[in-house]
Amino acid sequence: MRDVLAAAGITGVTPHSFRRNVATTIERAAGADVAAQLLGHTSTEITVKHYIEPNTSIDARTATILETS
Repeated sequence: MRDVLAAAGITGVTPHSFRRNVATTIERAAGADVAAQLLGHTSTEITVKHYIEPNTSIDARTATILETS
């Protein structure tokens, strides 16, 4: 995989990057328990701490609520 990525000029991508992406995608769709099970973790704590990217999106309703207060 490293050779293919290097040949394509892609840097900074590792097998761990793919694993994190999969964990995050599964967590968003089905929850951390399912992501942990997929990765073979015995605890969701490990999955959440090391594999799932934090959700930094902000619900647009938050701004509306704050503006009306």
